[in-house]
Amino acid sequence: MKRYDTMGIILISKDQIPPITDIRANSALPIAGRYRIIDFVLSNMSNAGITNIGVATESNYSSLMDHLKSGKPWDLDRKNWGLNILPPSMEKVSYGQIKGNIDMLAGIRDFILKSQQTYVILSLGNEIYNIDFAQVIEQHIESQADVTVLYKNLAGAEESELQRYNLLEIDDEGRVTDIEVQPYYPKTANAGMDIYVMEKALLESIIDECSARGDSDFVKDALIKKMDGMRVYAAEHKGFASKIDTMKSYYQNNMKFLDAEFRAEMFNPERPIYTKTKDQSPTKYGADAEVENSFISDGCQIDGTVINSVLSRGVKIEKGAVVKNSIIMQDSVIEEGVEIDHVVFDKEVVITKGRKLIGQESYPLAIAKGTII
Repeated sequence: MKRYDTMGIILISKDQIPPITDIRANSALPIAGRYRIIDFVLSNMSNAGITNIGVATESNYSSLMDHLKSGKPWDLDRKNWGLNILPPSMEKVSYGQIKGNIDMLAGIRDFILKSQQTYVILSLGNEIYNIDFAQVIEQHIESQADVTVLYKNLAGAEESELQRYNLLEIDDEGRVTDIEVQPYYPKTANAGMDIYVMEKALLESIIDECSARGDSDFVKDALIKKMDGMRVYAAEHKGFASKIDTMKSYYQNNMKFLDAEFRAEMFNPERPIYTKTKDQSPTKYGADAEVENSFISDGCQIDGTVINSVLSRGVKIEKGAVVKNSIIMQDSVIEEGVEIDHVVFDKEVVITKGRKLIGQESYPLAIAKGTII
């Protein structure tokens, strides 16, 4: 198979994580300091030689568009194909006509139709992973499947964790026999990763048929209802993969990047993760600065104590301030004598002298953009 014979479509999910998604799409959330969630799926596609990628959004897309722009960091600023950011029809949004991902796909049908690739990888942009998509496409072709669904086995996970996923029942040949959509009583630990591989012609047919019947959900209306008439196979991803759709999952996944082994897996040099670059000076550490096991981006000023935390670009920690187990986004200021623990600060938050804010690992304290306390 020619590696360039595949296109990519990334659908930006509507997962709400207030207050940090009040002004941006979930996929545009910062992670590991300088990256965004969408960087992972976008980089994986680029690393597989996919040069025609459409990013379909429904709302809060300005931050995402500012981050992606021409697609240059992912080598997608091309004369032919490249990165295509596809905002929704304002008319459809105004009249509430976008009820699911089938409606989003119908809104970009012209883009799909004009694309000349044979295969398509359809993915949501709310998970982080590092996958060899070229290998996944090869497996899809070799199995002669109509649709290949990627999944991660979450054996041993708590029931509440499994309830967040679409769970797959798989037979001995790797064929998907049933899909349960976020079931209250999980019967299996095979968690779908919201990544689907198929021929582009099949996707066009699914969009047309579902739209004609008023169906709006890809999994419920296109896969589950048509499973008996299609060869739907599963491909297991044995590395790390995690959905980010709650404040708890956002916090915990950021904290994972403090582990060296985890970083080695996610930032595999054979499949690099790219992001938008900014020309900022290196972080400055004052004479009284103490930093331990933290992920700190460029352009910060550290004069206080930072422990087990993730700091985005331009964060200022003043003398005597103590930051523990926290996520601090771009250009926030922690003034002298402040103590914070288990908090998530959006951009440009200012905590004035002597304040104390304490959250919990299971319920981190989140502060909206531009708040002054």
